[in-house]
Amino acid sequence: MKISNILFAVATVTIFTLTSCKDSKSNSETTEENGHEHDADGNHKEEVVNQEEFNVNGASETTEEQVADSEQTNEATIVVKAHKALEYKFKMNQYEKLEYEWKSDAALHYDFHGDPDDKDSYLKGYFESYAIGNSNNVKGKITIPYKGSHGWYWKNESGKDITITLSTKGNYNIIGILQ
Repeated sequence: MKISNILFAVATVTIFTLTSCKDSKSNSETTEENGHEHDADGNHKEEVVNQEEFNVNGASETTEEQVADSEQTNEATIVVKAHKALEYKFKMNQYEKLEYEWKSDAALHYDFHGDPDDKDSYLKGYFESYAIGNSNNVKGKITIPYKGSHGWYWKNESGKDITITLSTKGNYNIIGILQ
């Protein structure tokens, strides 16, 4: 399993665009190209697109700490207020699979990303974006690259509230809305 973990790490660096939310030398608030803001500590402030599945040749690993006992299916209704942003997250183990689809009644800016639990192994404020765009319907699957919190940042740039219906299937614990 150690070799597969190393191969997964190399593949992750190759496959994913690595994104650091803030320059580790700066202590100022930032707005990055992906369109959302972070505080001085690097924490988050506030189209039909098919997401390809990311997998490392069927990599699978049993962890000591199970996030969820079995696969579950859920649907959530989320309202992003006019001119506001929020995140909706799940706690997941490395190599778990997540199938998802979200639909909204108007287009939103989104950033589907993950934040690792092992903060000491990454730059301060590190997160990894899996998909970024503007849409009102996104569907896909992903194999989670590391243990942590994974989910969406949505930003409503319109003058009206936008309702999202998020359907998910996988092994996870729901963290829910973060503002």
